[in-house]
Amino acid sequence: MSSSAKLWIPALLGISALPATAQWYETTGRAMIRQGDEATARAQATEDAVKRALLFAGVSIRSVQQVTDGLLTQESLQVESSGEVQNVQLVSEMTRDGYFEVTIRADIEPTEAICPTMAYRKKLLITPFRLAIPEQAIVGDLFNIGKVSGKVFSSKLEEVGHSSWPAAYNNPIDVTALSYLERKALQQQLGARYVLSASIEDVSLGGTTGTNWTFWTDADRDRYYHLQVQVFDLAEERTVFSQKYQTTALWSHRKSTNLDPDYFRFWETPYGQAAERILNAAAMDVEEAIRCEPLQAEVIQVKQNQVLLSIGKAHGASIGDTFKLVHRREVPDSFGRIQPLLAVTELTVKITQLSSEAAWAESVNADLLANIQAGDLAMPNRKPLDDFGDEADITED
Repeated sequence: MSSSAKLWIPALLGISALPATAQWYETTGRAMIRQGDEATARAQATEDAVKRALLFAGVSIRSVQQVTDGLLTQESLQVESSGEVQNVQLVSEMTRDGYFEVTIRADIEPTEAICPTMAYRKKLLITPFRLAIPEQAIVGDLFNIGKVSGKVFSSKLEEVGHSSWPAAYNNPIDVTALSYLERKALQQQLGARYVLSASIEDVSLGGTTGTNWTFWTDADRDRYYHLQVQVFDLAEERTVFSQKYQTTALWSHRKSTNLDPDYFRFWETPYGQAAERILNAAAMDVEEAIRCEPLQAEVIQVKQNQVLLSIGKAHGASIGDTFKLVHRREVPDSFGRIQPLLAVTELTVKITQLSSEAAWAESVNADLLANIQAGDLAMPNRKPLDDFGDEADITED
């Protein structure tokens, strides 16, 4: 792609699952080759591929460095590891279009029970990434770095997000300042329980690096990229995930040189590449943090023994999935604040029709649902990760 192409999203990785009975997962990782350094690109591509395999299998990515190091150093191109990762094999590697590609196969057995909501995707609202100190963006013309970083992050999360589903929300919002009724209205309006906000805290220049022997150029300097990411649960008014990421990279451009992040040229620089690695790491951490979070569908309509739920194909729902119905009441606490009170019923419904973000479900015992009303909730029962039923479109009366 030419440097003039308008918004470049860094290339991402593919993933596919082999038959579940064998517990083998195959993933492909890619990393840009910088200044001819294929060894570093190979290591980064391998690490990404291992992380994606672990995420897809539903296990923690904390052991990825050990596995990656073993995979890169063992002559047999495989590593034995206790616990979650039983075996990792290098399938192929190649260079293409300035990238190093590595494909691996991993035999993974989770040591912990997989959470019941992992097979579903939670809609995650991505608010605009904020540049905390805009004055720091003057050198290099990086005023768009917040907006573009948000797009790059969302693109990466789409690739690894087997339990999350990023959706752009273009208005900045302070979720911690919302009342219960405001949070509830936001959930109903946008069909999402989780909100991600991020702030780029520092893009300033550091000290000079090396010796500048040419008087007509500016000295090389370090430049910082500090990112703060938070995921907030609107339903329970709590922080699900909060993490700060920091990196430093060489900035070798003159003060008068503009490197708008909307363009490919920015992401080719050492600084752009360092920022991309931070965004990739953040996307993986968010996916791991949200995959076992609760998922509740809201009852939109009740019709005899059927309910219309706010969950659909986009969430990973399938024909035949079952849900427990939950009564929701709103009561004031001792401080006068409205709080939800949930009561799980004995009623179970099964999905019979699907659209993108809604589903009709009927009582498994043909019971009338007279006590259920709009605003109540449905909690999914556990379903296998490879359970994908036939789908039918919702039809209107």
